[in-house]
Amino acid sequence: MVNGHRDRCWVTWPLLLISGGVSLGAVLPKNENLVGPWKLASNVIGYIYFLAWSASFYPQIILNYTRRTTRGLSVDFCALNVLGYVCYSTYTASFYWNESIQRDYKLRMSGSGDGDGVIIQSNDVAFAAHALMASLLTLTQIGCYDSFRTRPPSKRVQAFLIFSVVFCLLFITVTGDVLGLLFVLGAIKVSITVSKYIPQVLLNYQRKSTVGWNVQNVLLDLTGGILSFVQLYGDCANMKNWGGFKGNFAKVMISLITIGFDIIFLIQHYVMYPECDEHAGPYTQVPQTGKMES
Repeated sequence: MVNGHRDRCWVTWPLLLISGGVSLGAVLPKNENLVGPWKLASNVIGYIYFLAWSASFYPQIILNYTRRTTRGLSVDFCALNVLGYVCYSTYTASFYWNESIQRDYKLRMSGSGDGDGVIIQSNDVAFAAHALMASLLTLTQIGCYDSFRTRPPSKRVQAFLIFSVVFCLLFITVTGDVLGLLFVLGAIKVSITVSKYIPQVLLNYQRKSTVGWNVQNVLLDLTGGILSFVQLYGDCANMKNWGGFKGNFAKVMISLITIGFDIIFLIQHYVMYPECDEHAGPYTQVPQTGKMES
């Protein structure tokens, strides 16, 4: 029965993603700078990636709820995720909606030949906002099920969170450069995309197990990363504006880093520590790893 259920899931999930992406891509706003069939194709790909990346949060949320514990899930990963998506939501929303920011970017980049604007799509904004809400929910589960008293973020992550906030406040106060601040936020998100995955990789390695870390979110995450890169590459080719890679460096780097770490997670789950979810024990049987689980 379990295998039959899984087989149906392998068919159902792709169909839902494709049908949902086609529907949303057809009716929601498209990039008016794009031409030809790619205008629709870009929107469809973008909303499939939106759905894949958005759905990638829920297997972990559901797993936490079912097990009534977040053991096996790195607290550092979750805390960094929240800060990262605060930065990315601000970054994408500002470039997409703020015409003053768009003009400032074109003026600043015109001398380098990259002045056609940052290629931010509506699906980028939608994903960032949804990801922030889902990340907050996952972090809240840690407090509800296990308590931050017993599982606080590590001191190095706490220091990074404080440093990031203080640096951004000082930057905007001293320079008054809003566009520069957005690039700083993009850089913070990229650095977090690297650093947030490392604790989970190390946690899986020390526990010699991926129990508590849902592999379905990795598969969805990988799908989103690939499609996000494909969309931006296609947009740049269609507009003949390869400066879009430079202008939206955050999306490029997030996609590539995500793909790389998801491949590592899949190797850990299927090659290094192959375990079936139905054989995973309850909370009391989950391997204990001391400080590394914080």
